[in-house]
Amino acid sequence: MSKPLVFWLTGLSGAGKTTVAKGALKLLEKAGKKLVLLDGDILRDGLNNDLGFSLEDRAENIRRAAEIARICNKNGISVICTFISPTQSIRKVASEIIGADQFFEIFIDT
Repeated sequence: MSKPLVFWLTGLSGAGKTTVAKGALKLLEKAGKKLVLLDGDILRDGLNNDLGFSLEDRAENIRRAAEIARICNKNGISVICTFISPTQSIRKVASEIIGADQFFEIFIDT
């Protein structure tokens, strides 16, 4: 993983996105990779605490997260994102912000 990437874990609430992400983070860090975990719940407690759960607010939540991931990538840091991303159009916006060649969507299902 020489080029910084974004692994976008999506799925329903309680599907295990964060658990999978934390496990992957530990493994990749042990291999010497620089990574950041962006978790939807954590972002909603701080940066995105002004957003609700309407479709518009969910889209803005994802847009902001994608911008943070893009900034990390530009600084050589790969990112694991865990977000409920309910529509294909919302995930497409994230992919376009980050760059399709650096964005890998992973659906987590219980």
